[in-house]
Amino acid sequence: MATVAISYGQLEVGALHLSREDRAKLASRFLESLEIDGSLSADELQIFNRRSLEIHESTVKPLTFDELQRDVAARLA
Repeated sequence: MATVAISYGQLEVGALHLSREDRAKLASRFLESLEIDGSLSADELQIFNRRSLEIHESTVKPLTFDELQRDVAARLA
């Protein structure tokens, strides 16, 4: 398998053009790769995997950052 050099910016732009399902899969894979160095506890990884599955199965609707900010501001008002 050939290795292709890609910048963070190129990766980010490309990843954001993926479908929601593919972004969830990619996020899951990235977080799994972090587990190797102990960055995530078993509980954190379990929560992430559960939430990724919920997004993948469309049982929850993720919020955009702007939606989250508005929600938090409304709750604090």
